[in-house]
Amino acid sequence: MVIKIVSGVLGTAGLAWLVLLFSSKAILVSERVEERTFHERLVCTYFTGSGTIRKEYLHTESGRLGRAACPRWETVPPAQ
Repeated sequence: MVIKIVSGVLGTAGLAWLVLLFSSKAILVSERVEERTFHERLVCTYFTGSGTIRKEYLHTESGRLGRAACPRWETVPPAQ
């Protein structure tokens, strides 16, 4: 019974990894706010299937100017 559960979880994780690897999407893995001199920066880290990418946004609590939270999904820019 335990082997079925473990193999199901690993199979699902492997399938999700393959989907991210062959798509142009990335999923959020970490989010933090960094203090700067005059403003705050929202730093978002995404997993792409083959590595990670980092995006930075201006942070405000209300989200009116800048972002209040990181988007859960991000489109990966094409390689140049």
